[in-house]
Amino acid sequence: MLASALNMVRSKAGFVQQFIRNPRAIGSITPSSVMLCETMAKSADWQTISRVAELGAGDGVLTRLLLQYLDPHASLDIFEINPRLVQQLHEIHDHRLAIHAHSAEHLNGRYDAIFSGLPLLSLPAKTRHAILEKVHHTLTPGGVFIQFQYTSLTQPVLSRYFIWERQRVIKNVPPAWVYRCRHHWSDQPTP
Repeated sequence: MLASALNMVRSKAGFVQQFIRNPRAIGSITPSSVMLCETMAKSADWQTISRVAELGAGDGVLTRLLLQYLDPHASLDIFEINPRLVQQLHEIHDHRLAIHAHSAEHLNGRYDAIFSGLPLLSLPAKTRHAILEKVHHTLTPGGVFIQFQYTSLTQPVLSRYFIWERQRVIKNVPPAWVYRCRHHWSDQPTP
């Protein structure tokens, strides 16, 4: 019990250090809460999912939960650009997991569900649109893109690529919005 508590404190301290070094890339001073991760995971229909991506995996708090939901024969590709966080992610040992130490701009393949904790508003506009364009094109028909944000100011950019519904998660620091996004009926981003 004490060892578990010490590991949690170390993890949170490491997360704070990464935020201080690069707040635009990390987006928050604390890892996502269990409630936020559960809300995101429950936004997907796990009976129909065989290939999943997670963008901005951070310290792996959502990754570990997604692996619990994931079918034994499914796969999870995670993307994280921070080298220290990538090193932490390599401590998760699961044959279904593939770690990509580069930007979500390099997302390729086809995914039934894509989860993202990327701080969209903190990213340069060109990068933000490149990532959302990739998400739009790699999401299978009927697939779902689940994005959390701390502000509703991202709604116009999400609306350009997807139709969405949202849910507020108060039990997180700070409180967050979880957006459940799907393709537009025309399947093309709006201008």
